[in-house]
Amino acid sequence: MNNKLKIILPVILVSSAAFIIFQIKNNSNNNQQTNTNTPKSNKLTSTDQITSNQIFQQLSVLPNRCRGCGKCVRIDPTHFEMQGRVAVVVSSQNLNSSNLKLAINNCPVQAIVLE
Repeated sequence: MNNKLKIILPVILVSSAAFIIFQIKNNSNNNQQTNTNTPKSNKLTSTDQITSNQIFQQLSVLPNRCRGCGKCVRIDPTHFEMQGRVAVVVSSQNLNSSNLKLAINNCPVQAIVLE
């Protein structure tokens, strides 16, 4: 009986934690969808449209989201390079460049943020 508890208890704890995380993420997504009257953040990800009259000041790659495919580096080596298994920002100049917009829009995991 004791050996079964050693196996079952961690499984229950992990599945409970996964359920809680999923519920929190799901609730935050629902809150974002229902609050249409709140102003949109200045953050820009690949799901947003970039217009030419916006002024951006900070470019970053979310290391916990980047999977290291290198697509951004191939599209825009002026702004990105690979360090280990993730892309990093190497330049914050010319944040309205067309190559940067293309790199943001082609990131498969939306890891590039332009604020």
